[in-house]
Amino acid sequence: MPKGIKGFQKGHKHSQETKDKIGRANSNRVESECDMCGKVSLIKPSTKKRYKRHFCSTSCYSQFRKELLPKEEQHRYGTGLPQNERIERMKARRDLNHYIRDKKIQRPGCQECGNKAEAHHKDYTKPLEVIWLCFEHHRLLHGQNPNLLSENKWT
Repeated sequence: MPKGIKGFQKGHKHSQETKDKIGRANSNRVESECDMCGKVSLIKPSTKKRYKRHFCSTSCYSQFRKELLPKEEQHRYGTGLPQNERIERMKARRDLNHYIRDKKIQRPGCQECGNKAEAHHKDYTKPLEVIWLCFEHHRLLHGQNPNLLSENKWT
């Protein structure tokens, strides 16, 4: 291959040294038992270290997610709101954002710490009645740990 040209080149062949490196990297496998069916398969050590659950195939993984994975660990847990509720929330956020854009409502600082704030709706049927909290306090209010707020009057 001509010097100075990077990337894949048509007709390029790996050197024997490179082939040996690739072979050694691919042969370094450890045994792992499938969490669904119990079958033992070989995987890379880095993969075994990175994930707490291991599967022999994508079909075992999908079967595990359907049957055994706790609801709390599923990435969409808690988002299963009915469509009319989602629409109502969307309208409330839209209306509030239009009022802010048109400068009919000022965005104050967080009621806890004074930092840049985002709106929290207690009742989505009243889109302009909001509590202003920073990112951290808003997340705390939504369930991670509401007791950390100095006054628990907003929950």
